[in-house]
Amino acid sequence: MALPTSYAAESNYTSTWASLYSIEFPPEIYNEWFQRYGQGFKILDFLRMFGKEQTVRDRLFYHYEDGTDLRACTLGGAIVVGVAGADIAFTLAAGDYDASNNGPLRDEFTVLIPKGYQATGEDRLYVVHTSAGGPGVGTTYTCSPLSADSEISVQVPATTELMIGASVYAAGTGQPEGMASGTYRRTHYTQIVKESCGFEGGQIAKRKYRETITKAGTAGLFDKGLIETEFRLDRQIDSALFKGEVNTNSLTQVPAFGGTNNRLGTQGLWNWQLDLAQSINYIADFDMDYFDQVKGLLQTQGVVNAEVAFLMGSDLLMNVENNVLDALKEWSGGTDLLAEKNKAFQVNFKSVLKNGVKFLCGELSSFSNPAGYGIDSYDFQDAGMIIPMGNVSVSNDLSGAKASVPNISICYFRGAGEDRTRIIDTVAGVNGLGHKAVDQYDRSQVFMLSEFACFAANVNQHIQIMKA
Repeated sequence: MALPTSYAAESNYTSTWASLYSIEFPPEIYNEWFQRYGQGFKILDFLRMFGKEQTVRDRLFYHYEDGTDLRACTLGGAIVVGVAGADIAFTLAAGDYDASNNGPLRDEFTVLIPKGYQATGEDRLYVVHTSAGGPGVGTTYTCSPLSADSEISVQVPATTELMIGASVYAAGTGQPEGMASGTYRRTHYTQIVKESCGFEGGQIAKRKYRETITKAGTAGLFDKGLIETEFRLDRQIDSALFKGEVNTNSLTQVPAFGGTNNRLGTQGLWNWQLDLAQSINYIADFDMDYFDQVKGLLQTQGVVNAEVAFLMGSDLLMNVENNVLDALKEWSGGTDLLAEKNKAFQVNFKSVLKNGVKFLCGELSSFSNPAGYGIDSYDFQDAGMIIPMGNVSVSNDLSGAKASVPNISICYFRGAGEDRTRIIDTVAGVNGLGHKAVDQYDRSQVFMLSEFACFAANVNQHIQIMKA
């Protein structure tokens, strides 16, 4: 679609450059530019669309989040076959203990042995009455069944997860030990990205550009070259939000004022998830059975929100859509379980309701760009991430009051009158645009900068999807 003449000018214009995001463009114009120059719907666009943007006042900042106290226990060794009414003994896996050797299981509480290992064919409770040895993985738990006919008839293998049930006490007895629940400090760093474009003298006068009014009510100049440059800046921001790394190798640069400064890098969302999230490694196809696994994983982390964003690469999306359509043909009886959820940037999100969880499904070009992470050398086209929709409660101080914040967001560095969200400025030589000349050359240069951090909280509630 051609740019409407009512938005174009063919004369010089002496004003500052306007940002793509500071102008209220007609939707049809913005959509055309987004499709032409934006290279698809990215993590950055997702955060903007859902209002997940914040500001910070330092390049290094922290948040504190509480660990969940709702946990299962995992067997460190097998429980052997016994007789009716007999005690059982077991250890727990090393992963059940924290750095201080605190585990999830306490004396006088029960564990539920699954029916598949019981002679009665029923799930049965056993009371922990002794924990000896230790600390940590050296601890042996001895338990007695509440029912006299409870009997381990099939060996319970190591790595089996067991539910921890209620405590069982006699009258006049003491209290259980307190439950250790950790508070975790997460560290965030900002990253600086930059872009540039330049115009040789006379080029702007020959081009069609749009004379605009910004959201703040000031006049601005907008040009195709600026669109391309801003979208290049966006791609840099998105790359850092997705797969950025913190500079732990002390890489430095020499600034204009001398000395050395460290290069600033932020940890991307995918790397946060590699460190902290749960995972599903699917084999061949991501079929409906994998959707059913999600609810249980969410519940183990205390998530009761039944709506999640399922963001993925192009191959995984095709896989998901094909399997959902097959399931619809087989089970829905003509009822469409897919419903359009939202439209923005000409991107369609569809929702799938399965096992009580509503999945907001969409493709992100962050996974699939054939000139980026979608290159065949990587595996991101078959990958995805599931993130609960909503806010989480965190604090910025160990003993501070909690605040409700988005569980993922982009945080721009801003404070004391300096806003580094998106800086666009001009350095000009001899020019006819009204800018002060700083050198003898017949040209104008536009420089861009953004400083931001990828913020992620309660990442243990995320689920990272990868093909096995």
